[in-house]
Amino acid sequence: MLDVLASGYPSLDHIIPVSNSPGEGESATIYELPSLVRATDGGCGPNVAVGLARMGLKAGVATIIGDDEAGVLYRSRLAAQGVDIADVITVPGTQTSRAFMFRNPEGEYQIFFFAGAADAWAGQLTLNNLNHLRYGLLTVAPATYNRQFVELLRPMGIPLLWQLKSTIVSFPPQAVAYFAQASRVILMNHVEAVYIKEALDLDHIEELINEETQVLILTLGKWGSRVITADARHNIEAVPTEVVDTTGAGDAFTAGFLAGMLKGYDLPISARIGSVVASFVLEVVGCQINLPLWETMRRRYLSHYGEL
Repeated sequence: MLDVLASGYPSLDHIIPVSNSPGEGESATIYELPSLVRATDGGCGPNVAVGLARMGLKAGVATIIGDDEAGVLYRSRLAAQGVDIADVITVPGTQTSRAFMFRNPEGEYQIFFFAGAADAWAGQLTLNNLNHLRYGLLTVAPATYNRQFVELLRPMGIPLLWQLKSTIVSFPPQAVAYFAQASRVILMNHVEAVYIKEALDLDHIEELINEETQVLILTLGKWGSRVITADARHNIEAVPTEVVDTTGAGDAFTAGFLAGMLKGYDLPISARIGSVVASFVLEVVGCQINLPLWETMRRRYLSHYGEL
């Protein structure tokens, strides 16, 4: 049994501190050369899968890498952390995805992404072990790949969670309705909530709730998160954290939320677990470096929210 199979780009993240975010005709000072900044493992789907594996769940990734040295090592690191890599596709003669993230002193980013192998792939997707899969997770990946991912899961009756990003390449406006209609749970932040409302011409995100889409999770940064169902609204306070870097915090929240659901906790408790897991990632630079074990998460949950 595989608890979660997560789609998504892999990424070797270069997080680069700069003096400011330049506008048109402006320049900024780079404090560390990108070539000297150590790349850290990233990518939304892999981040969530690693987070789940750290907490004792069985998670896999459906992703595309190149056959370059970086891709081979990335794949081996996923496997070493207990992530199922049966659905990792390698495209010969290509390079693995990379992200260059320029962070200003206020913690705001300008991100430049090289898709590499993921956008070079043009095949027919097949997935392993769908007969033994509890949940699918849709994150940022090529739009045609994501469409095939959903089309394989839906006939099997596998519940889908969608971690929305306002990324037109992955979720073009014309495809948003399809992904929304297929999703049992949709997770988004306040910027992504605006994106989906505009794409679907909605007045309120609550209009997304229907027979298929039963839960909406809205993350609100330091103001916490909100769990929305047809019958209730739950406001979840954030865990106070000294923020070093915000990269990957949303993925960590998703991992924690999923871990709670998979372990049988209710939606508000699962969202609190998500906030706790996110707090660990906020403390360091890098998406996967500080993801906690379940017991480590539980101790912080206890100190902030009380008994789990």
